[in-house]
Amino acid sequence: MEMKVWGLVLTVGLAVAFFTWFFSADQRQRRKMRSVPRRLVREVGEGELARVSGTAEVREPLTAPLSGRACSYWRVVVEERRSSGKNSHWVTVIDDHESVDFVLRDDTGAALVRTIHARAVLQKDASGSTGLFSDATEELEAFLNERGHSSSGFIFKKTMKFHEGVVEHGETVTAVGVGRWEPDPDPNAAAGFRDRAKRLVLDAPDDGPLLLTDERMEE
Repeated sequence: MEMKVWGLVLTVGLAVAFFTWFFSADQRQRRKMRSVPRRLVREVGEGELARVSGTAEVREPLTAPLSGRACSYWRVVVEERRSSGKNSHWVTVIDDHESVDFVLRDDTGAALVRTIHARAVLQKDASGSTGLFSDATEELEAFLNERGHSSSGFIFKKTMKFHEGVVEHGETVTAVGVGRWEPDPDPNAAAGFRDRAKRLVLDAPDDGPLLLTDERMEE
């Protein structure tokens, strides 16, 4: 009987973990991105919601707050382990980002990606933790302090973990947004006779953010 009880507890625990993962915001974003038709830059129609993949060209880079990397988009997630009775769990205390527009280029052309209303799921390629025997870096402590947090507890250091993801120059990225063709401000852009060259702009749809990832997307 005791084995059956533990088996049931394990099954329920795994089911809860799966549903928490499956319905998380990042997983919902991944599924939504995959559901949008993939297009080459030149194939995107006016006003079409499309998924476009290519190489990021970062022209006015930001500096990622924890790693110092040059990028067009950074996202930092900080979690803190908190106790409740005999149990403990991770709580997200910060999920922040900053971005600038960048160019996404494929074999058929280039698109300007407007990031003011963008949400990104990025590879967590810079990470770390704090705890009893691990102090926060100066960069992490400054990042926490600027947002009203600290790695110091009442007596001991807080147990925390952080992840940072960025969109760097030359990185392969995928964006899902609404296409708009506009006159290209580049005077050197090629165009046909009597026609002014146009460029594609990917922007957020009316009902949500532009979606962005540097993870591999299926066709």
